Amino acid sequence: MTTTLLDSTNGIVEFTYIGEGPPVLLLKGGHCSRDTDLSHSSLVYEGFSLLTISRPGYDYTEPSTGRTPDEFADTIVEVLDYLRLERVHVIAVSAAGPSGIALASRYPQRVDRLVLEAALTGAWDRKTRRKALMMFGPAEKMVTGSLKFMLKLFPDLVMKQLLADMTTEDVEDYLKHLSANDRRFIYDMLATSQPGRGFILDLDHDVTNLDELNVPVLGMYSQKDRSVPYTNALLLKSTVPDCEIYEVNADSHLIWIGKDAHDVWNKRLEFLNQS
Repeated sequence: MTTTLLDSTNGIVEFTYIGEGPPVLLLKGGHCSRDTDLSHSSLVYEGFSLLTISRPGYDYTEPSTGRTPDEFADTIVEVLDYLRLERVHVIAVSAAGPSGIALASRYPQRVDRLVLEAALTGAWDRKTRRKALMMFGPAEKMVTGSLKFMLKLFPDLVMKQLLADMTTEDVEDYLKHLSANDRRFIYDMLATSQPGRGFILDLDHDVTNLDELNVPVLGMYSQKDRSVPYTNALLLKSTVPDCEIYEVNADSHLIWIGKDAHDVWNKRLEFLNQS
């Protein structure tokens, strides 16, 4: 896939744009690199075009393009202008929630619909933030390199350690009931992860304009998500008038796999096709 680097007002921003049809902007979650695919690439085969913009600190996108979600929203609009896209659907995943909310609230004339998938709608809790700062601060390259090395040798051990932060279920039981395809999904997700400087920037993000959202919103969340608790869905529902919450029957943060994955896919398509 061809990657484009745009020299925006605030620095270099990386993006890809493929397909034909109504444009969907994808903002990937924390740790996700340009190579991480949580199934969204298949939107191209459903008649959409897919614009994926790497967030600040990820891939080649410079941190200066958005120290805050509001600043990055301005950079995103520069990319839309460059591509001559007047309006887009937006999908914001996990840690990208604040960026998707900022874009839709600051530039409602550029956003048709917003999908928040297991996405943050408020600040990080202190425990998660403190742990992440230790692991992905100055030691990020060493930690990431070690995890990927261990993933090749002891995949079950590494998956067990990382999934413990994503599910409220017993992690041994969770792993045992995964299908072969779901295990491959998790392995590929971890193998392509690259937090770089991006995840540390994510930890300082907060949502200051949730009550300003006036575009249609779909939030998809699991009650068994440990990393983005269901309270994020409740906050979204209680604050945004034009909002639908779809409770995913998933056993972890990873709502894109498991017994309800097909329903998640169909719900997203149904919502995007309404306009």
